[in-house]
Amino acid sequence: MSFGSGRDKLVVHNYGHGGSGWSLSWGSGTVALDLALAGRDPSQTDIAVIGCGALGLTAAILAQRAGVRSVTIYAKDLPSASRSFNATGSWTPFSRIALRRSAPPAFAGQWEQMTRTSWRCYQDFLGRSGNPVEFTDRYYLSNPQPDVFEQQLIDSDPIGFVNYRDRIADLNSPIDDFPEGSHPFPTRWVRRRSELMFNITEYSHRLSEDFRLNGGRIVAREFHSPAEFAALPQPVILHCTGYAARKLFGDESLIPVRGQIGWLPPQPEVNYGLYFDFLGILSRRDGLVVQLNGKGEDSGWNNDSEELDQAEADTTIRMIQNLYARMKRG
Repeated sequence: MSFGSGRDKLVVHNYGHGGSGWSLSWGSGTVALDLALAGRDPSQTDIAVIGCGALGLTAAILAQRAGVRSVTIYAKDLPSASRSFNATGSWTPFSRIALRRSAPPAFAGQWEQMTRTSWRCYQDFLGRSGNPVEFTDRYYLSNPQPDVFEQQLIDSDPIGFVNYRDRIADLNSPIDDFPEGSHPFPTRWVRRRSELMFNITEYSHRLSEDFRLNGGRIVAREFHSPAEFAALPQPVILHCTGYAARKLFGDESLIPVRGQIGWLPPQPEVNYGLYFDFLGILSRRDGLVVQLNGKGEDSGWNNDSEELDQAEADTTIRMIQNLYARMKRG
C-alpha cells in the first residue's frame, strides 16, 4: 500500500473467519506472517498489528516467535472489550468460514493447513495454570439416530457454507452413542465426545501477558481510514481488525453474524457442554454460556448486533428448565 513520499507500507490482511476466529487463529496468523516476512530478515523488521482480538494477539505472538525485532499492537479496545471476547469458546474451525459458491478450490487445502497448525499450537496450552485451554465432554441430544441428525443439519443449511469436517476427522476424539434407556436425558439418542474449548478470559489474559513479557507493546489507538497507517513507524502491518475491517476498508464482502451470548455464573460442578434442539450450554471456568442458536449455522446471519436479546435469553432459560425437569432421576 503506497501513501506517497516514500511512505509505502506492506499491509497483510488477516481477518474474516466467521465462527472460527479463535479456532483458526494460529494457523491463519502463520499464513499472514509468512506473507509479511517474505524476503525480509525478521531481526531487522518492525511489525505493527492492528487489532487486539483473537487474530491480532496470536499474530503478534507469532511475529515475536519468528524473531521480529519489535512488535507493537495498535487497538481501539483491549482483549476484554474486543468482539472476539464474545465467542462461545468452542473449538469450531469449520464454522461459517466460507460459502460454497465463492470458495476457490485451493481454499480447502489451505483451511486444513491452518486448522492443523492451530491444533498443534493449542496442545501447548493444555495443563497450564488456570486451564486456558482444556478438553471437556459434550452431549448431543437427538431423537433421530445421531448420524442421521447431523446430516439433517448439514442438508438444511440455507446459506450454503462449505463443509470440510471430513478433512480433519483424525483430530476428533472417539464417539460414544447412548441409545434410549441407557441415559437420563429425555431424548432417544445421546452422543458424547470430548472436545477442545477455550476459557477465553484466562486464555486471552495469558496471551496478553506472554506478548508483553516478550517485549511487546499495546498502544490504544483507533483508525478511521487506512490512510492513517502512513503515520505508523513500522513498515509492515498485519491488519487484524475482524468485522471492523468492513467499515475501515470498505470491505462489503464481510457479512456479520450476531455476536451475543447469554451468561450464567460459573458453576464448577457443571463440567460439560450440552446441545439439544438448537439449545447450547457450555460450561467454562469463567461462566456458563447459554445460547439459543435459532436455525443452526445461519443463526444471526447479517445481524451485527452484540446486544443481548432479553426475550431470547428468557426462552433459553425456560428450555433449560424444561429439559432438566424431564430428566430421569437416579
